[in-house]
Amino acid sequence: MRRWIALVGMTVSACGHAPPAPPEQREAKAIVTFPTPSASTSVLASAVPPAPPAPKPPPYDLAADLEARKKALRVDVSAKTKFEVVEDVFLIAAPTGTMGSSAVVAKSALTANFHERFSTKPEKAITVLLFESAPPYEAWCKLHTGKACFTPFGFYDGSLRTVVMNAGPGIGTLTHELVHPIVEADFPGAPDWINEGIASLFEAFSMPKKGEIFGNKNFRHPRLLKALRSKTERVHASLPALFAMSNDEFRGTREDLNYATARYFCQWMDGQKKLWSFYRAYRDHVATDPTGEKAFVATMGKTPTELDAAWAAWVTAL
Repeated sequence: MRRWIALVGMTVSACGHAPPAPPEQREAKAIVTFPTPSASTSVLASAVPPAPPAPKPPPYDLAADLEARKKALRVDVSAKTKFEVVEDVFLIAAPTGTMGSSAVVAKSALTANFHERFSTKPEKAITVLLFESAPPYEAWCKLHTGKACFTPFGFYDGSLRTVVMNAGPGIGTLTHELVHPIVEADFPGAPDWINEGIASLFEAFSMPKKGEIFGNKNFRHPRLLKALRSKTERVHASLPALFAMSNDEFRGTREDLNYATARYFCQWMDGQKKLWSFYRAYRDHVATDPTGEKAFVATMGKTPTELDAAWAAWVTAL
Protein backbone atom coordinates (compact mmCIF):
# COMPACT_ATOMS: atom_id res chain seq x y z
CA MET A 1 0.00 0.00 0.00
CA ARG A 2 1.36 3.47 -0.88
CA ARG A 3 1.52 6.25 1.74
CA TRP A 4 0.99 9.93 0.78
CA ILE A 5 3.10 12.34 2.84
CA ALA A 6 2.45 16.10 2.77
CA LEU A 7 5.49 18.09 3.91
CA VAL A 8 4.17 21.45 5.10
CA GLY A 9 6.35 24.52 4.73
CA MET A 10 9.45 22.66 3.47
CA THR A 11 11.44 23.07 0.27
CA VAL A 12 14.48 21.15 -0.79
CA SER A 13 17.53 23.04 -2.04
CA ALA A 14 19.62 21.93 -4.95
CA CYS A 15 22.27 20.57 -2.60
CA GLY A 16 19.71 18.45 -0.75
CA HIS A 17 19.49 20.46 2.49
CA ALA A 18 16.22 22.04 3.61
CA PRO A 19 16.35 25.73 4.77
CA PRO A 20 14.93 26.52 8.21
CA ALA A 21 11.18 27.11 8.26
CA PRO A 22 9.69 30.49 9.27
CA PRO A 23 8.97 30.77 13.04
CA GLU A 24 5.22 30.59 12.54
CA GLN A 25 5.60 27.25 10.74
CA ARG A 26 8.24 25.57 12.90
CA GLU A 27 5.62 23.50 14.79
CA ALA A 28 4.17 22.13 11.59
CA LYS A 29 4.57 18.33 11.28
CA ALA A 30 4.39 15.87 8.48
CA ILE A 31 0.82 14.75 7.90
CA VAL A 32 0.40 11.09 6.91
CA THR A 33 -2.76 9.93 5.18
CA PHE A 34 -3.79 6.50 3.81
CA PRO A 35 -6.10 6.05 0.87
CA THR A 36 -9.38 4.26 1.45
CA PRO A 37 -10.42 1.50 -0.93
CA SER A 38 -12.34 2.82 -3.86
CA ALA A 39 -15.83 1.62 -4.56
CA SER A 40 -14.61 -0.10 -7.70
CA THR A 41 -11.96 -1.99 -5.71
CA SER A 42 -14.56 -3.16 -3.16
CA VAL A 43 -16.90 -4.30 -5.90
CA LEU A 44 -14.09 -6.17 -7.65
CA ALA A 45 -13.09 -7.98 -4.44
CA SER A 46 -16.64 -8.97 -3.62
CA ALA A 47 -17.17 -10.21 -7.17
CA VAL A 48 -14.49 -12.95 -6.79
CA PRO A 49 -16.25 -16.05 -5.37
CA PRO A 50 -14.47 -18.26 -2.80
CA ALA A 51 -12.93 -21.46 -4.08
CA PRO A 52 -15.47 -24.29 -3.94
CA PRO A 53 -14.71 -27.20 -1.58
CA ALA A 54 -13.12 -30.25 -3.16
CA PRO A 55 -15.78 -32.73 -4.24
CA LYS A 56 -16.11 -35.81 -2.07
CA PRO A 57 -15.23 -39.06 -3.79
CA PRO A 58 -18.24 -41.23 -4.52
CA PRO A 59 -18.88 -44.05 -2.03
CA TYR A 60 -17.16 -47.33 -2.87
CA ASP A 61 -19.30 -49.60 -5.02
CA LEU A 62 -18.28 -53.24 -4.59
CA ALA A 63 -20.47 -54.53 -7.41
CA ALA A 64 -19.11 -51.93 -9.83
CA ASP A 65 -15.53 -52.70 -8.79
CA LEU A 66 -16.03 -56.43 -9.37
CA GLU A 67 -17.46 -55.77 -12.82
CA ALA A 68 -14.65 -53.36 -13.70
CA ARG A 69 -12.08 -55.97 -12.68
CA LYS A 70 -13.76 -58.61 -14.83
CA LYS A 71 -13.79 -56.28 -17.82
CA ALA A 72 -10.11 -55.36 -17.40
CA LEU A 73 -9.04 -58.99 -17.10
CA ARG A 74 -10.95 -59.95 -20.24
CA VAL A 75 -9.02 -57.24 -22.08
CA ASP A 76 -5.57 -57.60 -20.49
CA VAL A 77 -5.45 -61.36 -19.94
CA SER A 78 -8.01 -63.41 -21.84
CA ALA A 79 -11.48 -62.87 -23.25
CA LYS A 80 -12.47 -66.35 -22.03
CA THR A 81 -11.50 -65.76 -18.38
CA LYS A 82 -14.02 -67.34 -16.04
CA PHE A 83 -14.94 -65.72 -12.71
CA GLU A 84 -16.41 -66.68 -9.38
CA VAL A 85 -16.90 -64.47 -6.32
CA VAL A 86 -16.08 -66.12 -2.99
CA GLU A 87 -16.80 -64.71 0.47
CA ASP A 88 -18.39 -61.63 -1.13
CA VAL A 89 -15.14 -59.83 -2.06
CA PHE A 90 -12.67 -62.34 -3.55
CA LEU A 91 -12.86 -62.50 -7.33
CA ILE A 92 -11.43 -65.84 -8.45
CA ALA A 93 -10.27 -65.47 -12.07
CA ALA A 94 -9.33 -68.44 -14.25
CA PRO A 95 -7.83 -67.20 -17.56
CA THR A 96 -8.09 -70.64 -19.19
CA GLY A 97 -11.86 -70.48 -18.90
CA THR A 98 -11.94 -73.48 -16.56
CA MET A 99 -12.03 -73.44 -12.77
CA GLY A 100 -9.32 -76.04 -12.21
CA SER A 101 -7.78 -77.51 -9.07
CA SER A 102 -6.14 -74.24 -8.03
CA ALA A 103 -9.54 -72.54 -8.01
CA VAL A 104 -10.97 -75.34 -5.89
CA VAL A 105 -8.12 -74.91 -3.39
CA ALA A 106 -8.53 -71.12 -3.32
CA LYS A 107 -12.28 -71.35 -2.67
CA SER A 108 -11.87 -74.00 0.03
CA ALA A 109 -9.06 -72.10 1.77
CA LEU A 110 -11.01 -68.85 1.79
CA THR A 111 -14.07 -70.57 3.26
CA ALA A 112 -11.91 -72.15 5.97
CA ASN A 113 -10.13 -68.89 6.77
CA PHE A 114 -13.42 -67.30 7.75
CA HIS A 115 -14.64 -70.28 9.75
CA GLU A 116 -13.71 -69.60 13.39
CA ARG A 117 -10.42 -68.02 12.34
CA PHE A 118 -10.47 -64.52 10.88
CA SER A 119 -13.40 -62.20 11.54
CA THR A 120 -13.21 -59.20 9.19
CA LYS A 121 -13.25 -59.45 5.41
CA PRO A 122 -11.58 -56.87 3.17
CA GLU A 123 -13.90 -53.94 2.44
CA LYS A 124 -12.91 -53.82 -1.23
CA ALA A 125 -12.63 -56.44 -3.94
CA ILE A 126 -9.55 -58.67 -4.08
CA THR A 127 -8.70 -60.40 -7.35
CA VAL A 128 -7.22 -63.91 -7.20
CA LEU A 129 -5.68 -64.40 -10.64
CA LEU A 130 -4.83 -68.05 -11.28
CA PHE A 131 -2.47 -68.70 -14.18
CA GLU A 132 -1.80 -72.39 -14.72
CA SER A 133 1.69 -71.96 -16.19
CA ALA A 134 4.66 -69.61 -16.21
CA PRO A 135 4.35 -67.82 -19.62
CA PRO A 136 1.05 -65.96 -18.99
CA TYR A 137 2.09 -65.31 -15.39
CA GLU A 138 5.33 -63.68 -16.55
CA ALA A 139 3.47 -61.76 -19.25
CA TRP A 140 1.18 -60.26 -16.61
CA CYS A 141 4.16 -59.05 -14.57
CA LYS A 142 5.79 -57.44 -17.58
CA LEU A 143 2.54 -55.72 -18.53
CA HIS A 144 1.88 -54.31 -15.06
CA THR A 145 5.39 -53.80 -13.65
CA GLY A 146 7.60 -53.62 -16.72
CA LYS A 147 9.81 -56.46 -15.49
CA ALA A 148 9.84 -60.16 -14.73
CA CYS A 149 7.99 -61.56 -11.73
CA PHE A 150 10.22 -61.52 -8.65
CA THR A 151 9.13 -65.04 -7.66
CA PRO A 152 8.31 -68.05 -9.87
CA PHE A 153 5.26 -68.98 -7.79
CA GLY A 154 3.08 -65.99 -6.94
CA PHE A 155 2.57 -62.93 -4.76
CA TYR A 156 0.04 -60.47 -3.34
CA ASP A 157 0.17 -56.90 -4.67
CA GLY A 158 -1.56 -54.73 -2.08
CA SER A 159 -1.58 -51.65 -4.30
CA LEU A 160 -3.61 -53.52 -6.93
CA ARG A 161 -5.49 -55.66 -4.42
CA THR A 162 -4.54 -58.71 -6.47
CA VAL A 163 -3.12 -62.14 -5.71
CA VAL A 164 -1.23 -63.22 -8.84
CA MET A 165 -0.32 -66.89 -9.11
CA ASN A 166 1.60 -69.29 -11.27
CA ALA A 167 -0.65 -71.89 -9.71
CA GLY A 168 0.84 -74.90 -11.49
CA PRO A 169 3.81 -75.23 -9.12
CA GLY A 170 2.57 -72.76 -6.51
CA ILE A 171 -0.45 -74.20 -4.67
CA GLY A 172 1.32 -73.75 -1.31
CA THR A 173 2.13 -70.18 -2.24
CA LEU A 174 -1.52 -69.62 -3.15
CA THR A 175 -2.80 -70.58 0.30
CA HIS A 176 0.01 -68.49 1.83
CA GLU A 177 -0.76 -65.35 -0.18
CA LEU A 178 -4.51 -65.52 0.41
CA VAL A 179 -3.82 -64.85 4.11
CA HIS A 180 -2.20 -61.46 3.53
CA PRO A 181 -5.20 -59.42 2.30
CA ILE A 182 -7.24 -61.02 5.09
CA VAL A 183 -4.78 -60.07 7.84
CA GLU A 184 -4.56 -56.61 6.27
CA ALA A 185 -8.29 -56.19 6.95
CA ASP A 186 -8.67 -58.24 10.11
CA PHE A 187 -5.56 -57.10 12.02
CA PRO A 188 -4.37 -53.77 10.55
CA GLY A 189 -0.75 -53.16 11.45
CA ALA A 190 -0.16 -56.75 12.53
CA PRO A 191 3.54 -57.41 13.14
CA ASP A 192 5.21 -59.19 10.25
CA TRP A 193 6.06 -62.21 12.34
CA ILE A 194 2.42 -63.12 13.10
CA ASN A 195 1.26 -62.15 9.60
CA GLU A 196 3.88 -64.29 7.89
CA GLY A 197 3.70 -67.00 10.53
CA ILE A 198 0.04 -67.70 9.83
CA ALA A 199 0.48 -67.32 6.07
CA SER A 200 3.43 -69.73 6.11
CA LEU A 201 1.47 -72.19 8.24
CA PHE A 202 -0.75 -72.93 5.24
CA GLU A 203 2.09 -73.48 2.74
CA ALA A 204 1.71 -77.20 3.43
CA PHE A 205 -1.87 -77.82 4.44
CA SER A 206 -4.66 -80.28 4.89
CA MET A 207 -8.37 -79.51 4.59
CA PRO A 208 -10.09 -82.57 6.05
CA LYS A 209 -13.56 -81.12 5.67
CA LYS A 210 -15.30 -77.95 4.60
CA GLY A 211 -14.38 -75.03 6.83
CA GLU A 212 -11.16 -76.60 8.12
CA ILE A 213 -7.54 -75.93 7.21
CA PHE A 214 -4.42 -76.98 9.12
CA GLY A 215 -0.69 -76.66 8.54
CA ASN A 216 1.65 -79.62 8.12
CA LYS A 217 5.41 -79.97 8.36
CA ASN A 218 7.09 -78.32 5.38
CA PHE A 219 10.36 -77.20 3.81
CA ARG A 220 11.08 -74.63 6.54
CA HIS A 221 11.63 -77.28 9.22
CA PRO A 222 15.30 -78.14 8.47
CA ARG A 223 16.34 -74.47 8.75
CA LEU A 224 14.73 -74.15 12.16
CA LEU A 225 16.09 -77.48 13.35
CA LYS A 226 19.61 -76.42 12.39
CA ALA A 227 19.26 -73.21 14.40
CA LEU A 228 17.86 -75.00 17.46
CA ARG A 229 20.96 -77.20 17.47
CA SER A 230 23.35 -74.29 17.01
CA LYS A 231 25.07 -72.59 19.95
CA THR A 232 25.15 -69.28 18.12
CA GLU A 233 21.68 -69.31 16.55
CA ARG A 234 19.63 -70.86 19.33
CA VAL A 235 19.01 -67.48 20.96
CA HIS A 236 17.48 -66.21 17.71
CA ALA A 237 15.35 -69.31 17.18
CA SER A 238 13.30 -68.89 20.33
CA LEU A 239 9.92 -67.73 21.52
CA PRO A 240 11.32 -64.76 23.49
CA ALA A 241 13.17 -63.58 20.37
CA LEU A 242 10.03 -64.00 18.26
CA PHE A 243 7.85 -61.89 20.53
CA ALA A 244 10.50 -59.17 20.74
CA MET A 245 11.05 -59.06 16.98
CA SER A 246 10.52 -55.81 15.07
CA ASN A 247 9.48 -55.82 11.41
CA ASP A 248 12.93 -54.63 10.38
CA GLU A 249 14.56 -57.47 12.28
CA PHE A 250 12.14 -59.99 10.82
CA ARG A 251 13.12 -58.86 7.31
CA GLY A 252 16.81 -58.74 8.15
CA THR A 253 19.71 -61.11 7.58
CA ARG A 254 18.00 -64.05 9.32
CA GLU A 255 14.71 -63.72 7.44
CA ASP A 256 14.62 -67.40 6.46
CA LEU A 257 15.07 -68.44 10.08
CA ASN A 258 12.51 -65.91 11.28
CA TYR A 259 9.93 -67.26 8.85
CA ALA A 260 10.59 -70.78 10.09
CA THR A 261 10.38 -69.78 13.75
CA ALA A 262 7.11 -67.91 13.24
CA ARG A 263 5.63 -70.69 11.15
CA TYR A 264 6.39 -73.46 13.63
CA PHE A 265 5.22 -71.33 16.52
CA CYS A 266 1.85 -71.11 14.75
CA GLN A 267 1.74 -74.82 13.98
CA TRP A 268 2.60 -75.64 17.61
CA MET A 269 -0.16 -73.37 18.86
CA ASP A 270 -2.67 -74.66 16.31
CA GLY A 271 -1.94 -78.24 17.30
CA GLN A 272 -3.01 -77.34 20.84
CA LYS A 273 -6.12 -75.53 19.53
CA LYS A 274 -4.75 -72.28 20.96
CA LEU A 275 -3.63 -70.36 17.88
CA TRP A 276 -6.84 -68.56 17.07
CA SER A 277 -7.75 -67.61 20.62
CA PHE A 278 -4.23 -66.19 20.97
CA TYR A 279 -4.48 -64.38 17.63
CA ARG A 280 -7.81 -62.76 18.50
CA ALA A 281 -6.60 -61.70 21.97
CA TYR A 282 -3.49 -60.17 20.41
CA ARG A 283 -5.47 -58.43 17.66
CA ASP A 284 -8.09 -57.03 20.01
CA HIS A 285 -5.63 -55.69 22.59
CA VAL A 286 -2.62 -54.76 20.48
CA ALA A 287 -2.82 -51.11 21.60
CA THR A 288 -1.93 -52.15 25.16
CA ASP A 289 -0.09 -55.35 24.22
CA PRO A 290 2.12 -54.45 21.23
CA THR A 291 4.32 -57.55 21.48
CA GLY A 292 1.51 -60.04 22.10
CA GLU A 293 3.13 -61.43 25.24
CA LYS A 294 0.12 -60.63 27.41
CA ALA A 295 -2.17 -62.42 24.96
CA PHE A 296 0.18 -65.40 24.98
CA VAL A 297 0.23 -65.60 28.78
CA ALA A 298 -3.56 -65.25 28.90
CA THR A 299 -3.88 -68.09 26.38
CA MET A 300 -1.15 -70.45 27.56
CA GLY A 301 -0.80 -69.61 31.25
CA LYS A 302 2.97 -69.12 30.99
CA THR A 303 5.40 -66.69 29.37
CA PRO A 304 7.24 -67.26 26.09
CA THR A 305 10.44 -67.79 28.07
CA GLU A 306 8.83 -70.42 30.29
CA LEU A 307 7.49 -72.39 27.30
CA ASP A 308 10.45 -71.97 24.96
CA ALA A 309 12.01 -75.34 25.85
CA ALA A 310 8.71 -77.17 25.34
CA TRP A 311 8.25 -75.55 21.94
CA ALA A 312 11.82 -76.41 20.88
CA ALA A 313 11.36 -80.02 21.99
CA TRP A 314 8.17 -80.26 19.92
CA VAL A 315 9.93 -78.87 16.84
CA THR A 316 12.83 -81.30 17.28
CA ALA A 317 10.49 -84.26 17.57
CA LEU A 318 8.58 -83.52 14.34
